[in-house]
Amino acid sequence: MKKIIVLVSVLIFVSQLLKAQDTLYIHQKTGSIVKIEVNNIDSIVFNSNTLKIDPGIIAASNLVAYFPFESESDLITNGAGISFNKKAGDASFVPGRRGNAYKGSKNQAFLEYNLATDNIFKNLREYSYAAWIKCPGYNDGAASVFSLNGGDVYLGNFGFEVESSSNADSLALKSYLYNSTTVWNWQNQYVFNKAFLSDKWVHIVCSYNKATSTMSIYSNGILINEQIKYADSEQENGTQALLGDLSLADATKFYIGAWSMIVDGSSANAWMINYPGLLDELRFYNKALTASEIKALYEAELTWINP
Repeated sequence: MKKIIVLVSVLIFVSQLLKAQDTLYIHQKTGSIVKIEVNNIDSIVFNSNTLKIDPGIIAASNLVAYFPFESESDLITNGAGISFNKKAGDASFVPGRRGNAYKGSKNQAFLEYNLATDNIFKNLREYSYAAWIKCPGYNDGAASVFSLNGGDVYLGNFGFEVESSSNADSLALKSYLYNSTTVWNWQNQYVFNKAFLSDKWVHIVCSYNKATSTMSIYSNGILINEQIKYADSEQENGTQALLGDLSLADATKFYIGAWSMIVDGSSANAWMINYPGLLDELRFYNKALTASEIKALYEAELTWINP
């Protein structure tokens, strides 16, 4: 097997990998572009100490919001209609997977964002979100990693939660959404799997594909579970309508680390708790990423992790 080993002394970014043409374009920090022809080459090995792949180039035109969580003044980029409002409780920023990360706490910790009338969530017809999470084991409820208010009276419009048991080494994850225009408007994907280890960094991608009405969840670039979602119960003729395009209800707030119902006191339940773990590099896309894009995103994220 032939290989090219690329060793570079300056920080560089891979801007495109055009497999069809077998050409690798590397954009150096200096601004020059190096083109390497890789015809008849089976693989390319990069020196991970000197080469960094910018995760932002993966499905760049579909990336609608990015939360780096570096500090209170560096919380969000590329998020139209989303503005930071406040940090509450014991919320803090500590060394994470890349730079700093959000650190939650059961002690009423959360970040609150205001949403303009025209915001990136309003027009989502399908989606993907990706993030690094690291959550310790606990045994007293379901923790909201993030939530969008509106929609369902209990769970809001859209969100992601983590459940654990103090004697288990793995987490249960739930991705959920509220589709305002269908009979079956409440949809979720609940998965307990050894791929989601307690107190270990895991890169999660959750998506909804409107063409197939499928919710999917990935761990470290690998598909763990997918489920087809329906708009209504089975008809007498045996057909069943698929969920199709999403239509989220109007929302005014987005929360990191808390259920919206806990913050506004509307319909909170005893099992709802604030997220006690770490969250880093949260990205939202306005499409369902492909399996190859998710793998590429994970591999790009790995080039930036803290030593």
